[in-house]
Amino acid sequence: MLRSLWRSIDRFSFQHFQYVINELQKIKVVDQNNRELVVDLLQSVVEIVTYGYRQDPQIFECFMERQVLADFVRILKISQDSKIEGPLLQYLSIMIQNMDSEHAIFYCVSNGYINNIILHPYKFDGGDLALYYVSFVRAISNKINRDTLCLLVNVQGDAVVSFPFYTEAPRFAQHEEKIIQTAILL
Repeated sequence: MLRSLWRSIDRFSFQHFQYVINELQKIKVVDQNNRELVVDLLQSVVEIVTYGYRQDPQIFECFMERQVLADFVRILKISQDSKIEGPLLQYLSIMIQNMDSEHAIFYCVSNGYINNIILHPYKFDGGDLALYYVSFVRAISNKINRDTLCLLVNVQGDAVVSFPFYTEAPRFAQHEEKIIQTAILL
């Protein structure tokens, strides 16, 4: 009888995905006290979305409907701990690299989420953050095409006012680490 109460949770189920999203949306501030929890939630979201993208369309539909990328942007903004930025960029890179449908890429680059992530004021003070950032930019660049490129420009009226993808990435062309220079130039 006790065994029937103790069921294992399918961590790739739609129900578990909804639970993880709800927990992520409850986060009001990211600091050293809850950083590990937030990293675990972000990782779970990406793992489930990556799985669901191929195996359960309901999960990716939920990801889009609940605008989970907006939560990633929100987490960056409310973070008082810069150690959240690297994992967040790493997980997003992995998720984007595993998407191959134009519909999924279109969603990811629409609504300005990617631009907000690119333009976030990161503190590149050594460590691996620059490498994660460049990896993220490369993941995006490998997925955009002429139909999705227009979604990465900021427009006011009929005029393009900025193109963060193009203006931010070249800053790393002269980076002190050769691997970052090479990655950004390829």
